[in-house]
Amino acid sequence: MSYVVQVFLKNPGFSEEYAAENHEGKDSPENIRFEWEDEFAIRGEFSDVETKRYEEYTLSGEQGEDKPFHVVFKDVFIFHFISKEGITPLVFPESAVDEYVLNRETKRLKVYLNDKEQIENPIPGVYLFRKDFPQELRD
Repeated sequence: MSYVVQVFLKNPGFSEEYAAENHEGKDSPENIRFEWEDEFAIRGEFSDVETKRYEEYTLSGEQGEDKPFHVVFKDVFIFHFISKEGITPLVFPESAVDEYVLNRETKRLKVYLNDKEQIENPIPGVYLFRKDFPQELRD
């Protein structure tokens, strides 16, 4: 069974007090809780999900014909979705993860990110600081 993953970028300007006083604790157009949200499924028959903190992650591939690349990202937080076929990683900068909620019973993962640095999602399942993703690999 697949896992449903939600990734939220927290809005540092969100006011819990304003939401409670004016909108029954909910966000509103002038007071949004999250700047953006991604929701997707990681498909497979997973036996477990492991968390790895302060790890290294190597992004490998080819750019154009016969132009392989390998980029190492340090201090990342990786969720390893483990199945018989192998491991499916979900990667975030360690310092960007404020909190996460992993529910193995309902097969749901929620990850809440801060906005201390600009985050992008250059490939599915990999969230990185914009400054750390090599310019030569863009587009």
